[in-house]
Amino acid sequence: MPKVELTLEEIHAELLEQLDDLIKVCERHHIEYNLMCGTLLGAVRHKGFIPWDDDVDILITREEFERLRKVYPKECDQRFELTYLNTWTPRIMNRDPAKAAAWTDLFILDHVPPEGIRRKWWFLRLHLLQGMLKHDVDYSRFSLKNRILLRATHLMGLPFTTQWKTQRYEKISKMYTTGNDLCMSNGAFELMMHIWHPEQFERKIKAPFEHLQCLIPERYDEVLTILFGPDYMTPPPENERVAKHLDI
Repeated sequence: MPKVELTLEEIHAELLEQLDDLIKVCERHHIEYNLMCGTLLGAVRHKGFIPWDDDVDILITREEFERLRKVYPKECDQRFELTYLNTWTPRIMNRDPAKAAAWTDLFILDHVPPEGIRRKWWFLRLHLLQGMLKHDVDYSRFSLKNRILLRATHLMGLPFTTQWKTQRYEKISKMYTTGNDLCMSNGAFELMMHIWHPEQFERKIKAPFEHLQCLIPERYDEVLTILFGPDYMTPPPENERVAKHLDI
């Protein structure tokens, strides 16, 4: 089947339907979530999508995610599904392959090990598995060092099935269940390394996102400053206003 190209406007329309459906399921079951990363920045700075953004980012704790994945397949609009699709990040997508360019990423907050060798080893294993799971990599986007690392971990992963690698990733991610230090265990590479604390996401408020009302952290300024720096309300130069995934 030839690849179907969607315009950014079509992607945004599809993403809003996914987000609307997800919010309805979460509200029905009192499942807590909040917008995160570029979607949170869009809600605060643009009251909706960053004009050049092409996905939706949701943050959810491990406990809430386990609840969500039990009820979502039964109660979601049947156009959608919760899938891993050859990656370590659960995604909500349309079952129609023609709309595969639009997805909602679910970033999971997990407890991290105590500081020291255990924490370093835990992160290393997850980073190795990310490299092992990546496919169809555009190596030109990376430095020579990272190209070598990506190629090496890709070769390491070839003897293993995708199912084994994703199951191993999830098992390591939720090894620790206590402590005040958290991370987005399925965030890609550097995004995973931010250490968060429960109180940063404990209180949530509703904010407009296009025509929807979505939950964001009450301490959104602190969260966005950590993610994007103190000048996050200033859009980047025009040459950097590009969609992340349309050409991948």
